Amino acid sequence: MEEKRVFFSVSQIKIMTAKHLLAEAGIATVVLDKMDSAHALPLGGEIELYVDASDADEARRILKEEEVI
Repeated sequence: MEEKRVFFSVSQIKIMTAKHLLAEAGIATVVLDKMDSAHALPLGGEIELYVDASDADEARRILKEEEVI
């Protein structure tokens, strides 16, 4: 599976909302939390949401339609 990042945020709530909306649409997601100590950046990190590349356009459309991004 080739994954594409479709959304990122510092808010766990926004990521969980996006993940839920995409799951309802049948789109599998992978979350990469760069805020943890293993990936921490000097000024803090972000949480990234990935989907299969073939679902990326549809995922972005859903997230825009639902005003998540």
